Amino acid sequence: MRTGVNPAKLNFKLEKRNHHRIIIPVFIPNFEGYFQEIFEVYKACIESAWLTQHNRSAITVVDNGSCPEVKAWLRLQQDLGKIETLITHSQNIGKVDAILGAARACREDLITLSDSDILFKNGWQEAVENVFVEFEQAGSVAPFPIARHLYYYSSSVMKAVIQKKLSFGFEKTEDQESIRKIYSCYGWDFKEEYDSNLPIVRSKKGMAVAGSGHQVMTIRREAIFQMPFNPSFIKISNNSEALWIDKPIDDFGYWRLSTPKAWVSHMGNHLTDENNNDFQTLVKNQTEVDLIQLNSLSPKRSNSLINRIYGKFFRKSYDHRGPAPKLKVQTEQDGL
Repeated sequence: MRTGVNPAKLNFKLEKRNHHRIIIPVFIPNFEGYFQEIFEVYKACIESAWLTQHNRSAITVVDNGSCPEVKAWLRLQQDLGKIETLITHSQNIGKVDAILGAARACREDLITLSDSDILFKNGWQEAVENVFVEFEQAGSVAPFPIARHLYYYSSSVMKAVIQKKLSFGFEKTEDQESIRKIYSCYGWDFKEEYDSNLPIVRSKKGMAVAGSGHQVMTIRREAIFQMPFNPSFIKISNNSEALWIDKPIDDFGYWRLSTPKAWVSHMGNHLTDENNNDFQTLVKNQTEVDLIQLNSLSPKRSNSLINRIYGKFFRKSYDHRGPAPKLKVQTEQDGL
């Protein structure tokens, strides 16, 4: 039997507080082997996200079947107010399925999907959001540039260049050392003559880098709902992020872009002295920003054959570089 009226029914409206959500998945089943030192990395990642976030953002952590010690620490961070939302799975349901499930429950305009070994730097959030404001058709923006990502699911950007919606040119980076460090952490060798020249696109309002990876990137909320709803049933990698996240953004005409400057570091599975030094330089972001209002886009799936044609035309007309030098890891795979 019910008595009285639920007070929520008398004041049922909810106020929109944030426009940016940061989602970080965590999976530490034990502290052995690969995972021996990784807990400190994940702590630095989450702490750096909290330190650098502005007042119109919130952090979601998805615990994807971690051990009890990790679960207890995550609950403490939520109690301290550093994690706004904590989703806990008793078993690993796979990285892509975990983060997309969390993303679809978000109401913020922008959703950052980040690996848990990323160290955020002060200013990253503002830099990423600025690209969305300056490029109205931006679907995703990564906070670091990689020249080799130009042809990675970026046909919609190439189409915009060909149609003169964006101007294009290769420009030498002013942030070479930071980009070199990111390459090093991924086990890539930085070829200055190739990798220091970034594929820059310009709108009437600003500049960005064409293409991006998926280690950390901010996505329009509406683009999340163009991604496959069927689960991947893949623990990690095996093309899951490419097919469930990267490709749909490009397929529906959104631009995949990056910031010209590197606003994050990649830590791997153990902290270095340099990581610790970078972390020590972080200060709590006290910036108070207004809620942003992005323009509404009408996504339409593109034809894969047309995308390939645009890609070939772009390469022939705008990219006069020689072939990309093979990375060391590629050479080793080739047995050379």
